[in-house]
Amino acid sequence: SAATVSLYDMTASWFDAVPASAPSYSGNGTDNPKARWGDPATNAGKSGYDFKIATQPINYVVPPNSPNQVLGTFTHLNNPIFAPSITSIKLKLTAKLSIDNVFQDTLDFVYDFSHWETDNGANPCANGGTNGVGVNVNGCADRVIATWNASSETFFVGLEEFTLNVTGFSTTADGANPFTSFWTKEQATNDAFLLARVMYKKDVLPPNEVPTPATLPLAALALAGVFATRRMRATKA
Repeated sequence: SAATVSLYDMTASWFDAVPASAPSYSGNGTDNPKARWGDPATNAGKSGYDFKIATQPINYVVPPNSPNQVLGTFTHLNNPIFAPSITSIKLKLTAKLSIDNVFQDTLDFVYDFSHWETDNGANPCANGGTNGVGVNVNGCADRVIATWNASSETFFVGLEEFTLNVTGFSTTADGANPFTSFWTKEQATNDAFLLARVMYKKDVLPPNEVPTPATLPLAALALAGVFATRRMRATKA
């Protein structure tokens, strides 16, 4: 039967950037962490990422896989900088989780952000558009993609194993018209809503990973209808 999964008391942290020496961090462990990098080319300052968690609790109804919900607001400060820039960084979301108002556990969900610092002077630009037009008006736009990381923890609803999967971005607060590649304008503050849904873990495994039957806790085997949580083996940041 359907259950309501609620996330609350959430905090977030940026970590594990590549290259590691590029960013500085502030606000980690709060609802609004920031990462900054690069040598500023103007008085606009460094480039960077912000993440602001949405109003809590965030509720998802499962099974099956839940609809998208806004997890928070992602911001790319795309300022003119000299190296170093990043190519990737991780975002960890720590949340208390309850099922039908019964507290289960505090879990960590981790997401990879792939950052493409494109050639500003190219024409056509990396996104296929014309330099100086549209999102490329100030030079070629950069690209951000967010994906689920396998170190994310999981939980059970009955005998089914779930996780919180990031599914893309939206420019509207209702999460309409989601997209996976966020092309961000140069010399601008670029905001988008980060979307997530509670999904069966088997549905979010990397394509090259062969799913295997989950090892269920003995309590879940004995009480098939009881909600339980389990942590995946993971190295926490």
